[in-house]
Amino acid sequence: MTIKSPLTKKQLKDIADHVVTISSAAGLKLVRRQKKLHQLKISTKEAQGVVSNADIEAENYLINHLRPLVKGAEFLAEESAFKAYGGRSAAYKKYKEKDFVWIIDPLDGTTNYLNKMDYFGVCICLAYKGQPLIGVVHRPPTHETYCAIFDQGSFLIDAHGKRKKLTLPKERKLLKNSLLVTGFACEKGEVFNREFTLFKNMMKEARGIRRMGSAALDICMVAHGVFDAFWERGLSPWDVAAAALILKEAGGNVTDYNGRKFNPFQDTIVGSRSSLHTQVLKVLKS
Repeated sequence: MTIKSPLTKKQLKDIADHVVTISSAAGLKLVRRQKKLHQLKISTKEAQGVVSNADIEAENYLINHLRPLVKGAEFLAEESAFKAYGGRSAAYKKYKEKDFVWIIDPLDGTTNYLNKMDYFGVCICLAYKGQPLIGVVHRPPTHETYCAIFDQGSFLIDAHGKRKKLTLPKERKLLKNSLLVTGFACEKGEVFNREFTLFKNMMKEARGIRRMGSAALDICMVAHGVFDAFWERGLSPWDVAAAALILKEAGGNVTDYNGRKFNPFQDTIVGSRSSLHTQVLKVLKS
């Protein structure tokens, strides 16, 4: 069931324009920080990888500048969620039934960032009762921004501010001719082994698979037509909420591994060109 937003289409567009500007400013700070990696303080989050003070500073910047845009909106942010609520599941219970919530990841692809790779992003989603209304994923090194508004389409905004509407082709594409992208759960053991088996099964069916290190950008690249499908288990709302809306508004399909309608709090996600979705799900269930 689609939940009706109390905000008008114009209000959502105006907010989205501000979010694009805020994400770009946060991205610029990250790029400047990346040039001085030796000054960063780095620690490890249990089962979630690394975090640096660049992540934390960017998150604080986002919260401070997003807060005035929607009165009373709460925040589900990667670094503060783990610090304040003791992990992902506790944060889920608190936020998934709220009205307006900003779901943000200040730096998706921290490992890439810390190794001087240019594949990382700033992710911002405004959700209403768990339904994403605005999704913005900014790629700082290239100054590109993916943006979507519920029921108003998806766009790629280049470094000069020019907008290009994202619309995926509707013609059928076979999995054997497709380039896919994925990631693996951070925790090792049974979960990792299960996901690696899926990877091998998918590799047998597809033309090729890439592992780039930023789920949000991966999903946006599906919306852009660079990749044809993405799947992964164990991601958090801040990893997928914004990007999933971008893919859906571009005409793609987003579900969990069982084909159930997407919401940001699911354990698994599959995003693809609509014509490929059934083929990908079939392999994941095999």
